[in-house]
Amino acid sequence: MTSVPLDGCATAPLGSYLAALGLLRAVTRTVDPDAAGHWQRRRFVLDSRYATVEHLVDDLHEHFTPEAIVSPWNAGSGFAGNGKNSTAEAALADVRASTDPRLEVLRVAVRAGDKVVEIGRDKGWGGSGDKLWDEKHKQDVLSLCRSKFPDDALPWLDAAVALNSDGDPAFSRLLGTGGNFGRQDLSVTYLGRARIALRDKRSRAWLTALLTGDESVPYLRDAVGQFDPGRAGGIQSSPFEKADDSGFANPWAFLFTVEGALLFATAMVRRHGAHYNEASLPFQVRGSTGGSPTWAPDEPTLGELWTPIWTKPTTVDEIAHLLAEGRAEWNSRPAATGLDFARAVANLGVDRGIAAFERHVFVSRLGQNPLAVPVGRMEVHRRRGVRELAPLDNWLARLRRVALPAGVASALRTLNAALYRHASTGAAADLVDVFAAVGRCHEAVARSGDVRRVVRPAVLRGANSLLRLLYDPIRDGDQPELRIALALASARTDGAPGALSLRSLLSPVTATRNPQWTDRPTPAPLSAGLCTALAEAARRRAFSANSSTAAQDPGSVIGVPLTFDRGLRVSRGDVLALLQGRLDDERIQDLLSGFMIVDWAGTADQYLSGPKESHPVVDLLTPFAEPRHATAQLPGGLTTTITPRPAATWPAQLAAGQVDDVLADATRRLRIEGLLQVITPVPTAVDGVRLAATLLMRRGQPDISRAVQAISVPPEH
Repeated sequence: MTSVPLDGCATAPLGSYLAALGLLRAVTRTVDPDAAGHWQRRRFVLDSRYATVEHLVDDLHEHFTPEAIVSPWNAGSGFAGNGKNSTAEAALADVRASTDPRLEVLRVAVRAGDKVVEIGRDKGWGGSGDKLWDEKHKQDVLSLCRSKFPDDALPWLDAAVALNSDGDPAFSRLLGTGGNFGRQDLSVTYLGRARIALRDKRSRAWLTALLTGDESVPYLRDAVGQFDPGRAGGIQSSPFEKADDSGFANPWAFLFTVEGALLFATAMVRRHGAHYNEASLPFQVRGSTGGSPTWAPDEPTLGELWTPIWTKPTTVDEIAHLLAEGRAEWNSRPAATGLDFARAVANLGVDRGIAAFERHVFVSRLGQNPLAVPVGRMEVHRRRGVRELAPLDNWLARLRRVALPAGVASALRTLNAALYRHASTGAAADLVDVFAAVGRCHEAVARSGDVRRVVRPAVLRGANSLLRLLYDPIRDGDQPELRIALALASARTDGAPGALSLRSLLSPVTATRNPQWTDRPTPAPLSAGLCTALAEAARRRAFSANSSTAAQDPGSVIGVPLTFDRGLRVSRGDVLALLQGRLDDERIQDLLSGFMIVDWAGTADQYLSGPKESHPVVDLLTPFAEPRHATAQLPGGLTTTITPRPAATWPAQLAAGQVDDVLADATRRLRIEGLLQVITPVPTAVDGVRLAATLLMRRGQPDISRAVQAISVPPEH
């Protein structure tokens, strides 16, 4: 066999992909039964006995026979004979009168269609007036077609329309409604293009152009249909707007496209039988937002088709088997949406031998006629973090089952788009964006009483795996918002049932590992703004703490631990950036809301390394950010153990602007702890609310030691 690349048969748009499959099918049944094909560099490669495109064109142009494509069940098929569709009637009459042996299969099918109409009308199934059929007898007509059609015509019948288990007609999205796209009857177009391909003197040039991709050949000005939106309409048209009703049509492209569609659609019937329905097309799923920059948020979709790309020579029978038995599984279930399919590809939940998929979305953009718009390609390989997000699906599924307010629906679309983008890339930065979108969506749900009644708070396990996935962005100097959000979200008091967790302070949920919504108002809602909410959370925590327990250690000053016993730790540099307003508060807020759904139990109190810069105010309060004993290295090399506690009034004082009073009290408390060389603070212009927000953040032990040294005067010798 010789491999011949066909530059005109690309993986996208859908028409080009189907034309490649149809070409292989036509070559196999007419000129080379051993032919195979594969994809290379997004182009189809024909593996056959033909060494060149020219030899292939010579043989195929001479021996090609059209398929038996007739649709007597459709009013616009020409079989009505009422003069309303003169083009269709003329095409049928031409086939009936033809003596061309290449049209024999089609002639037999047309005669069978005539017989169906004759018998149906004798039985009284005809419609009133000029109507071909009475709608209530459409099922009878289809059953009659099955009994009267020759074997060669059954693939088209199976592909275009079938009767489901209830006896109702069911259609494939690929071939419209029974072979109709709006006013275009595909069988009529097929007959017309077949006549042109067999008789027009330009036919050989068109066939060569289809295989080579030569666009210099003048094409027909005619309807294109949904398969090639780039050619829909006339000059200066696009998939979004057409300048006139005539596109640029290569008759051979349409013939092969329909033949390729037969491979897909007949595989559907072979696989599902009586359970044939609108979603049964191999690799067809419901539409999902995400993955397309041209997608309007409220644009309805009619479904998606993910076309498989393989790189090893494959015969028509093998392709038919792939399409009949092909799988795309996500979370132990068949993929049902575009998002599911993307995650199946990212998690190797598809058949071996498939190297990639092209994604096509069916949308209505040009009047009645839907278009198959190509929106991207996805290679088959594992992407980090996709599997770890699978437990979110149950929560998302519950959301999708209820009527959502506009705000929640918008947040859910944004989350779906973020999940799709991450499934496409597997990048840690995109995983961070997923949690920001989760945060916005969860906050929107928390604000909707109607949604809360049917959707519980989300919980995601696997915090340690998540931290490993986020290792690189955590260490990135440009991600302080991520580090602060993680430190706050992981703040907890393990083994203390009923204790106020940060999540229960910022969101209307119970303080349990499996939280429920509460009817009480949120103590410190994030809707008030990040720092305002954190400052209020610190105030609430201060007055709920047990002061006597906080001061059990001999010599300690009565106070309360504002930081939690457990949680990730941040650097003084990140705290300073928040204090000075240099960070994106909304980003931190979204990430915090997203990471708060994670169950952080069992994670270590890691230090999230950040900038080393600091400030006297941050240094003075850093020793108070450790709820247990802290070791401080004094100037001169001495070390001491301290347990300083903030006063319960600090958060309220700071929120009221009494910053200098709090700093003076902090100095006094540190000196009582034995740090006699602490510098007396000078009046400072610091935002008290932001400073109160930082009281909830734990710091690393090295930062505490450096802070103590920074605020202490070396002893005189």
